[in-house]
Amino acid sequence: MRILVYLVVILLCGCAKIAHLNELLTLKRVGDNQKQIEIYLAKQERGFNKLSDDIKNSRLIKGQLKRSVIAKYSEPVLTKCPGPENAGIKEILLYRHPTNRLKSDRIYLYFDNASRLVYWELKPADN
Repeated sequence: MRILVYLVVILLCGCAKIAHLNELLTLKRVGDNQKQIEIYLAKQERGFNKLSDDIKNSRLIKGQLKRSVIAKYSEPVLTKCPGPENAGIKEILLYRHPTNRLKSDRIYLYFDNASRLVYWELKPADN
């Protein structure tokens, strides 16, 4: 008799898993995506910290190509085309801490028409 009860319980549990398989798979995908997001944010944070450190220690070199800068320091938070007041500047890249943006320093990198780094600005966080 006990074996029959155990068998019924096992079968019912299996049915519950099958009935909610789509929901379980969705939860698994969300968990997988969360892991990818954490990996991306960690990479962005390392890139920002390295860029900040290189600027503060005079290791950032003018003339570097934009693609080299991005490869070394990760993707910027924002890329924008400047207005006419910035003659000779084609693009500005903004770097900030990826999760603590309100209390983060801001780093602006300025690139010319040949996509070469012309100059940069480090603006301290507003306290």
